Amino acid sequence: MLSANKEERCMKTKQVSIAMLLAASLGLSGCAVLLVGAGVAGGYAISKDSVRNVFDLPKHVVYDRSLEVVKELGTVTLEDRVHGQIKAQVQDVNVTITVKPLTKKSVQLIVRGRSDLWMPKVDTAQEVYSKIIERL
Repeated sequence: MLSANKEERCMKTKQVSIAMLLAASLGLSGCAVLLVGAGVAGGYAISKDSVRNVFDLPKHVVYDRSLEVVKELGTVTLEDRVHGQIKAQVQDVNVTITVKPLTKKSVQLIVRGRSDLWMPKVDTAQEVYSKIIERL
């Protein structure tokens, strides 16, 4: 059994590793990113059209809660559980939710919002994201 200090160091190492993985993936995507919060455990990343975060939850839990939220907020146009993708129309905004596994125990949730003219709508993405995390 690990001591409390060793457990704390292991948790911090894990958080830093996930943060570096997230930063690297966002850096390679070419989007400007704003990190909000203290570390990945309590924070999320915002780009010009999306909100993303990493959760230590099973993929099906994050997917199901996301689907529940967009069904309440708008009209679902695509449900693809296998690929972890949901598309919906929320407040005249095309919302795409992607839930992808990063490790055996963690997933990345990405909520993207675009208008019909493909203009970024991060405010709608943030609203949907906030409703999802209330249920996680």
